[in-house]
Amino acid sequence: MEIDFLGRNLHEAGFSGLQLTGPGVHNNVPPFPGMFSPGQDDRLPGLVVLTSTTIGPDVNPAFSGPGTNLANLFNLTGITNRDDKETELWDTWIVGAAIAGQDVDTTLTVAVIDDLNHDGIFNDAPNVVLDLNHDGRIDAEDLEMLGVASNIVTVPFRINGAPAQP
Repeated sequence: MEIDFLGRNLHEAGFSGLQLTGPGVHNNVPPFPGMFSPGQDDRLPGLVVLTSTTIGPDVNPAFSGPGTNLANLFNLTGITNRDDKETELWDTWIVGAAIAGQDVDTTLTVAVIDDLNHDGIFNDAPNVVLDLNHDGRIDAEDLEMLGVASNIVTVPFRINGAPAQP
């Protein structure tokens, strides 16, 4: 994904460094260490990534269901452009487990949370987004109520349940 911070520098964007990380032995090791877990991203702490079918604590205690912020599961974060007009960052996710289900329709929702603590930095994404409008779903409306600094991108898609072909 590409994240553009118009008129913002790296510090204001909340960017804390490059990362190339992943599960197991790849978690938080050189050359570009970063944490790999659900929750707020340690490299882009304002980013929220949700899927409507994310597993819950009954399957894996690290996850809280559809409100789980998946941003810190992105494996590769880097700077792709920086000038007077914007700071552009790319964040890539290599899916290694079926945390959003298999053979299911889901919705991916992505946004940057506003500067809620007013420190001038986009670093206020929660580990878990709550159902703020109490409609039984955690979605773009809840992010709007929380406060966003970006567009909210929502993409419905189907997760295939078929095994990979050799």
